[in-house]
Amino acid sequence: MQKVIPIALLVLCGAAATPLALAQDEPPAPPQPSSSPESAGPPAQRFMQQFDTDQDGKVTLDEVKAPQTEQFKAIDADGDGAVSAEEASSSFKEKVPPEMLEAMEERGMPDPGETLINNLDTDSNGSVNQEEFEQPATKSFEKMDKDGDGSATEEEATAYFDQLREKLEKQMQQMQQMQQQQQPPSE
Repeated sequence: MQKVIPIALLVLCGAAATPLALAQDEPPAPPQPSSSPESAGPPAQRFMQQFDTDQDGKVTLDEVKAPQTEQFKAIDADGDGAVSAEEASSSFKEKVPPEMLEAMEERGMPDPGETLINNLDTDSNGSVNQEEFEQPATKSFEKMDKDGDGSATEEEATAYFDQLREKLEKQMQQMQQMQQQQQPPSE
């Protein structure tokens, strides 16, 4: 079970990072020597380092949305204010190493552009506008900002990430139980 949870976290992080990968200006850097996510610090600390751009000890929704806005603009190749599946796929394929694309195809994973549209196109018009693109970050931020003051402190971020970790662990346990129930008894 100890190995399954990190794998699930990696899968979740990979799915969540798709919009980030789509908007990178250059290919991702090679992995660092340590393979432990904890080596970069606790998630709340990393969140604060990444998003507290004015260094005031709290993160606002505007600080969270600023990189999202830039990512959206980078993916929206024709500048029409909407990202199509084709634009998202093209951007993703330009930024991701070929071996990763091959592995995704071998595993029968869906097209990243179609996945982006399927997950974020709330008005079902076949494309994603900036508000739709930013919605997951907005919803997460609103959950994190427990006191509703418009900013998230490191304490609020810690509570949010702890709750998320617990939820993922529970889901992993449920998946393992389902998997065990589906396995035929050994003789």
